[in-house]
Amino acid sequence: MVELEVHVRPARPDDVPALVQLFGQLGYATDEATLRRQLQHFGGGGAHALVAELVTHALAGVATVAIHPRLYTASPSAQLTALVTDRAARRHGVGRALTRAAAELARAAGCEKLYVRTNRRRQESPPFYRSLGFADTHLTFDLPLRTPAGEGPGR
Repeated sequence: MVELEVHVRPARPDDVPALVQLFGQLGYATDEATLRRQLQHFGGGGAHALVAELVTHALAGVATVAIHPRLYTASPSAQLTALVTDRAARRHGVGRALTRAAAELARAAGCEKLYVRTNRRRQESPPFYRSLGFADTHLTFDLPLRTPAGEGPGR
């Protein structure tokens, strides 16, 4: 595997068009207006968006991290809430670079751990995360709070 030279930095508003494309590759349909609005909440407080920029200035990936305070301990935890590598850059160290940067961000925030959830349908994700030192420790359960448009009782 040849690793690409990437620079990981905080996401900026001018990254939004590329971010729409990256999230689309992972099946997360979004638009520029939504991403611009959401990006305003990132960088301050507990939400962070990082991008992997190639020497050509093209974006090769994005990671988002949420810092969570916990009531029972002074040490927060961090969740890697999204990790997307551009199809053309996969298996070239971009995901590893973004995850390392996310771990450093969490460490600097005093977090006890960095954790990640992944959808069961993403077969490649568990081996990738294990290769980075993540351990299988928890089951997660989702409780939907909203029904998608057009669905619901009687429809």
